[in-house]
Amino acid sequence: MLFRRVIACALLVGLCAGLIHSAVQRLQVVPIIAAAEVFESALEASPPSHDHAAHDHGDGTWEPQAGFERTAWTVIANVLASIGFALLLVPALAAWDRTRRDGGGASIATGLLWGAAGWVCFHVWPALGLPPELPGEASAPLGARQAWWALAVACAAAGLSMLCLVRAPWRLGGLVLLALPFVIGAPHLDGAPFAAFNAEAAAQMAALKQRFLVATAIASAVHWLALGALSGAAVRRWLRPLLTYTSPRASGER
Repeated sequence: MLFRRVIACALLVGLCAGLIHSAVQRLQVVPIIAAAEVFESALEASPPSHDHAAHDHGDGTWEPQAGFERTAWTVIANVLASIGFALLLVPALAAWDRTRRDGGGASIATGLLWGAAGWVCFHVWPALGLPPELPGEASAPLGARQAWWALAVACAAAGLSMLCLVRAPWRLGGLVLLALPFVIGAPHLDGAPFAAFNAEAAAQMAALKQRFLVATAIASAVHWLALGALSGAAVRRWLRPLLTYTSPRASGER
């Protein structure tokens, strides 16, 4: 019964948060991507150059058509990703709530704090080393970027967990974990990211990049705060009645 309800809560939370994320993306992020794609299309139509070859366009791969098809697949991807995150967040909040019933457990307010932590782990920390990229921007090989992103997320999650949840002196080891990805260093290509464009187009792409960084940060923050608030409300409303409260002191006396 509890397992089914956890899954149901995660599905509901993920659906709602994914739709919210898609709406914010449509307003904040998509117009900037569309503007960058105009420059990328103009670049692809021009004679190829050595610098242009540094950017992999993935020729021959399927991509949805602009308009409804692209929007629909974006929404589906956002909802599926949100469900995946909710499947992590809802059980974690439920487990934490089980030990904190006497001191304020899961709620919308505490869910917002957990959501903010998720935003730091999954967006802020990786973006400090690998900022979100625009179409047409030169970048390091995909495999290297994915590996570093996963390392940054794992270190941020483990580091924040140690600093916030552990009470022993070794909790300060979380600072080491937070710094580790940047000690290793994120993969980057040598040279300017928009070197393949002419000077005027490169300047406009650089301006779009600054707007893109702000827009993606806002969209991600709204997404994670929605995930956290909805997860906290779901745990409090639908999972708490099924949880058997066990205080840490009582557990130690058994």
